[in-house]
Amino acid sequence: MKVRDPQGQTWRVRRRWLPWRRKVRDVPDVPVDGLFTGGDDPVSAILFVIGLVILLPVIVMFAAMLAEFLLLLLLLPLWLFVRALLGGSWPIEVLRGRTYVGTESVKGWTPSGVRMHDIAEEIRLGRPGAGFPLGASPTA
Repeated sequence: MKVRDPQGQTWRVRRRWLPWRRKVRDVPDVPVDGLFTGGDDPVSAILFVIGLVILLPVIVMFAAMLAEFLLLLLLLPLWLFVRALLGGSWPIEVLRGRTYVGTESVKGWTPSGVRMHDIAEEIRLGRPGAGFPLGASPTA
């Protein structure tokens, strides 16, 4: 949920569904203009091999990222079922703008929803939470 503090800054209070965070990897830009223009001369063949050598690691990296994403999608229903069955705790993340402020774990779905609303109200009123660094100004 989004909430604004008295200074007008936007905050986000949300549950983290997965117990881990996906790692975002930077993919370098590879110029491919002229590498696959075709032709029957030896220069075109050399450019094709160079292009293949450059693009193969990028293709392998995209395949690994896709495999990781599909694995996460496969494990998500199982993880949610186990968490609901055993009454696991739900991490509540607080972000100021796009800056991470903190996480608090609350056991149970309903208590975590109540705590999310409490944190949002504390932010809206400009009061720091107990044991939660809401009043601190993170470096932006």
